[in-house]
Amino acid sequence: MTILIIGGNRFVGKLLAESLLKLNQEVTVFNRKGTGPKGCTIIKGDRNNLEDLKQIDFTHFNCVVDMCLYNSGQFKLIEPFLNIKTPYIFISSGAAYKDPDVWPIDENNELLGMEAYGNYGIEKAEVENLISNSNLKDYKILRPTYIVGEGNHNPRLGHYIKCLQNKETIHIAGNGENLISLVFAEDVVHLILLMITSDKPWHDLEDYNVCNDEFLTVNSLIDIIAKELNIKNISKLSYHSSKAILPSNTYGVFKNDKVKTTYNIEFKKIKCM
Repeated sequence: MTILIIGGNRFVGKLLAESLLKLNQEVTVFNRKGTGPKGCTIIKGDRNNLEDLKQIDFTHFNCVVDMCLYNSGQFKLIEPFLNIKTPYIFISSGAAYKDPDVWPIDENNELLGMEAYGNYGIEKAEVENLISNSNLKDYKILRPTYIVGEGNHNPRLGHYIKCLQNKETIHIAGNGENLISLVFAEDVVHLILLMITSDKPWHDLEDYNVCNDEFLTVNSLIDIIAKELNIKNISKLSYHSSKAILPSNTYGVFKNDKVKTTYNIEFKKIKCM
């Protein structure tokens, strides 16, 4: 198969490209830096630039995975180039949901953008709406929660590990008892690989929450990491801090029954690191 990854030069996109290459798939990555794993075809360009998008022969690919689509303007720019029958996978976010009245959140919840994530969640919701109303016939929308793992440019677990190891203050939003859902990067990649290689027919709209089965508080997450590092005396905790890396979001947990049933996938837990 021939796969185009928009992004593909860091974290999940890079891991996906490397995994596809190991399966002997033909991989092309398109990004501003013009970098990617060895073995990929690399196209350097900015997705916000019409002339750069014209470099890509979208008819050549069996699937397009869009890792870095953040706003409606970007989708409107790329939409005319997309082959309507070519499978398209959009990496959205759990932040696209409206703050719910009932949680854990499932895929039936309204899309509006969670207040805690500002424009990021609003814009992801807007993009989803555009995709669902576009001419694309074969697409899937993934809504991952906090993605963690090696190479993450967003310092989530790595931030806590660093602070614990260096005995630095850990900044926490609120009282640290807000629930969160996590997912490892390799599980996100595994799911995308299943989608690309599966014989299951694609439908007009398939949307999935992507998260593991744990509901953790920030406090319990820090305790788990400290235990894994064999650190008995946790460094200073600063609550209600504006420097916290995770927002104090009451609605941070999601159901993953739909994706687990459809693709028979299990997710790695933090407690099993």
